[in-house]
Amino acid sequence: MTTHERLRVTGVATPVTPPVHRLPAPRAPSESDLGSRIRWKTPDAVVVEVLGEVDLCSVTRLAAVLDEHLRARPGVLRIDLGQVWFLGAAGIRVLLRAHRHAEAAGVHLVVDPGGSRAAVRALELLDRLQG
Repeated sequence: MTTHERLRVTGVATPVTPPVHRLPAPRAPSESDLGSRIRWKTPDAVVVEVLGEVDLCSVTRLAAVLDEHLRARPGVLRIDLGQVWFLGAAGIRVLLRAHRHAEAAGVHLVVDPGGSRAAVRALELLDRLQG
């Protein structure tokens, strides 16, 4: 029998402490949140695979990678989001920005959500909002 059970059996009230509500600590950017690697690269086409979470803390890395490839002006730049488990609004903004830069540079940009539910849902929502 625990102390709380003994106190309850003998009729002594146990003190009730109110729950403490704390705000979560702000998340610091982490190198492990987002990864990207080149799966395929020729002078005419580049396939960049994005891995992890695409959110406010990680989009600067993604933007830098996409900008680097767009400056090279391949015929096709494909962004594979199949290994992304979170795609936030900041990530969508980076993809839209990359689309605008690709159009201006004459690069055909393909955003492939692959099997990522997070990417599929975010891109479907974007289509509904734009349509």
